[in-house]
Amino acid sequence: MRKLTYEQFRAQYTGTRRSGNATYSISSPVYVGHVAIIDVDQSGVPWIIEALWGKGVVRRPYADWAIERAGEVAWLGRLAKLSAADRARIPDEARKYVGRPYDFWNFDLNDDAGFYCTKLAWMATFRSLNIAVDDDPNPKRAFWFSPKQFLYVARMARLIDPGSYGSR
Repeated sequence: MRKLTYEQFRAQYTGTRRSGNATYSISSPVYVGHVAIIDVDQSGVPWIIEALWGKGVVRRPYADWAIERAGEVAWLGRLAKLSAADRARIPDEARKYVGRPYDFWNFDLNDDAGFYCTKLAWMATFRSLNIAVDDDPNPKRAFWFSPKQFLYVARMARLIDPGSYGSR
């Protein structure tokens, strides 16, 4: 995978593909969505923790994040059947990786040397709660765990769902 050129990646992974039990589609040439973790601090101020290409894992105010994405379609979800205390453990874990590099090609979901967005969310959940969000506890994957796969795992409760992902 690391040896694919941009054009090879685009040619192979655009359009509708099936990966395990999840299907994902890409509506633009490369962008396949994004996953971020909401972290509410002790004073009630929301922050976003995310892995970004060119920046790595960052934590920034939710207000800044929302302004940057004005006009974008967004889904909001959280893992179902967890207490508020358990849900709070996920961003606690994710904060440990702020400053780590972005690495789209590191498909070991439990290797904290580098991250892409859904890997950060998967690992933070796995390490804080011992839950594999996709019910596959084997972190060594042959390919990435996509934002659409993350959104549609059985454990996900979609709180804001503007429609079928990938059709916008």
